[in-house]
Amino acid sequence: MTLLRFSAVCGLAAAAVGCTREATFTEPLPPLAGIHWINAVPDTGQQDIRVIDIVSNAGLFDANFRGSNMFYQRIEAGSRTVRIFNSSTDPVIASQILQETTVPVTANASYTFIHAGFARTGGTPARTVLIIPDTPPTPAAGQVAVRAINAGAGLGNVDVFVVRKAVNPATSDSLPDVPAAANIAFGAAGAYINAAVDAPADSMRIVFTTAGTKTVLAAVLAPFGVAGTTTVNPIAGSRIAQSVLTAVLVPRSVAGSQAPAAFTTPSAVYLVDRRPPNTAP
Repeated sequence: MTLLRFSAVCGLAAAAVGCTREATFTEPLPPLAGIHWINAVPDTGQQDIRVIDIVSNAGLFDANFRGSNMFYQRIEAGSRTVRIFNSSTDPVIASQILQETTVPVTANASYTFIHAGFARTGGTPARTVLIIPDTPPTPAAGQVAVRAINAGAGLGNVDVFVVRKAVNPATSDSLPDVPAAANIAFGAAGAYINAAVDAPADSMRIVFTTAGTKTVLAAVLAPFGVAGTTTVNPIAGSRIAQSVLTAVLVPRSVAGSQAPAAFTTPSAVYLVDRRPPNTAP
């Protein structure tokens, strides 16, 4: 009896030690990259975008038109298979595949994944996946950088202007004669543009016009950001030095579709491609 009790106690002690070791084990992270996801399809309902070739948290779920993640999400490096589904509580609808593509992901790189174009038959350009590598610069002290991506289905090629509060972006005569980026085609990205940090009273806007003209398609205020402190790190924006942003042009919703009816004019979705330096320990 004593031997049995002693054996049982030893067994429990060994199990406890084993559990403790497992609880303190740190699993190494796999090679990772960063990715932005955007639903820029203006004539259909919610979508789920997700990695399917491995178990992964990477994806964008229940995303309406113009849905996105402003800050990068981790994605495992390798050849990732990504599927886009209708989002629904009905399994029959939720299993419908809208698009499938392979995304070559390099460790420590960054990407923007955009589902863009028209879903309805005959729409031009037709629905497609845009995979854009991000190579954000490191702006100098007192500067930020911004670039534009044209995901505006049906809007044609565009020019891009960077303007301040003193300029009325809705008036074509107030725009500079030379755009900051010119003739960006649907599916393409312009180069990063350096600009001075907004003064407290300034408000940076990215203005998209029909290429070769000053006909304004969208003039969208950039996020200001939040300054860092000794206890909280800064949030990127036009007023926070060394921030890098991307403005993605998106079209209006197609009337009568399942896309949100409130989007009656073209606009832009802002993404953060590089955060400003940390200020907190």
